[in-house]
Amino acid sequence: FNAQDGDVLLQSSDLTNFRVHKSILEIASPLFHDIFSLPQSDDIKTVGGIPTVHLSEDAHVLDSLITMLYPVPLATAPESWDKLLPLLAAAQKYDI
Repeated sequence: FNAQDGDVLLQSSDLTNFRVHKSILEIASPLFHDIFSLPQSDDIKTVGGIPTVHLSEDAHVLDSLITMLYPVPLATAPESWDKLLPLLAAAQKYDI
């Protein structure tokens, strides 16, 4: 997922970057709202000038999670329990 005008990068545990909109994350998740409400230090990691948030989920889980949040058709639904359970765990973790 790569929103050209996104203002934050979510980086997966396997180092895949997802450029997204902070506002969508804040609306969808009280946890992200709280994260972005905290004062940011001057030494925050950026990629191309865009703040980066490192997450513990892999790229497959984050791609599915982000797709759930955006008003676009679901590209691919998880095809097995092995893929669905981590997605549900991430949705619960981020209070989505």
